[in-house]
Amino acid sequence: MMRALWQNRTFLTLTGADFFETLGISLFNIVLLTYAKTFTDAKVLISIVSVATVLPGVFGMFTGRLADQLVAKHRWLIGTKFLQAVLYVLLAQLITVHTRAVFMVVVVINVFSDILGGFSSNLRMPMLQAKVPTTIREEAIGVNQGVSTFMQIIGQAIGVALIGMTGDYQLAGYVNAGTFLLAGLVLLSGQRSIIVVINRATTQPTWRRLLAQIKTAFEASVGVNVVALFGNIMLINAVGASIDAIINLFLLSQGTRLPISFSVAVLITNTIFIIGMILGSVLHMGIFESWSYQRFVWITIVTVTGIYLNLMTWQNYWLVVFGMGIAGFCMGQVNPKLNASLLRVADAEIVGSLQGLLTSLSAISLPIGSIGIVLVYNVVSSDAAYWLSIVLLMMSGSCLLIPTRQARA
Repeated sequence: MMRALWQNRTFLTLTGADFFETLGISLFNIVLLTYAKTFTDAKVLISIVSVATVLPGVFGMFTGRLADQLVAKHRWLIGTKFLQAVLYVLLAQLITVHTRAVFMVVVVINVFSDILGGFSSNLRMPMLQAKVPTTIREEAIGVNQGVSTFMQIIGQAIGVALIGMTGDYQLAGYVNAGTFLLAGLVLLSGQRSIIVVINRATTQPTWRRLLAQIKTAFEASVGVNVVALFGNIMLINAVGASIDAIINLFLLSQGTRLPISFSVAVLITNTIFIIGMILGSVLHMGIFESWSYQRFVWITIVTVTGIYLNLMTWQNYWLVVFGMGIAGFCMGQVNPKLNASLLRVADAEIVGSLQGLLTSLSAISLPIGSIGIVLVYNVVSSDAAYWLSIVLLMMSGSCLLIPTRQARA
């Protein structure tokens, strides 16, 4: 199966482009935060950058529908990479001027580029559906996700090192432009493998008809009521968005009781989680191939609940590390399984909208966790935040128990 995957030209082209694109996105996101710190009102500007990082995902449903309506998807996909390269060349020219007005323009350019990146993801889905066989599709999506996760780490490290050594934000802009240029060249070199022909209706479906098609696709792929499934995705993403901050705050409160220093403890926890997620992304074979989306979500819920119970009782650091590794592995499995299931049952004309909707759901739920749960921890108490997270996890799990209307009938 792995051999067939690496012989698939479409998979290699899209993954190669993602390699460079993810490197650029993660590199400049950390550079932008560092740039915000150079201003006197750094806290306000860092908050703006944090919001701007999440904002593009909100437009996922709209960029998804636009992607579905386009015919020459490969040309649009290639064109977006070159357009993003041009945007960062422009950004590099502006960023040398150290004013708040220029800072806001830089943020807007970055947001627009991220929206184009989401649009690109929506364009890729019909290519995977048409050119990657069903037997290796889940593995292809998983490996692509694993490569992206790994390159996020590399990109952040390069961004920190680049600014640390040179302090040159203009250079960072040019480097980012270069990564998008390389992504575009990879797509251009393999464009024959990403051309898809979709037999579309003469008129595009209305939003009402589109939502009905989306409902059918989601329920057929997972066998759960679509509203309940969306609730499951949003709730588990909300808890997932806060867990890093919650664990870091817990480790900070432990002080000398930690078996190692705070910084090393954070590094180990994050590294184990990332390793788990990468392994989960690439190991879609054997027993894991047969396990369902629901099973991995339930394992995630039980594991994270166990982490919070441990924080309230035993407060054993190594149990936290072990739990984060398991949770990371399951999270690495969940998205490829859901996407592969959708591609098996969805019409080619709506797969971009499906991907865009998933992106929007995640983007909307992230602030709930990253702000709401962390706020409860700081304002109320740590135990209140733990119990709130556990309740949200239980609600997320209960959503998976609600069958479709057809199943109830």
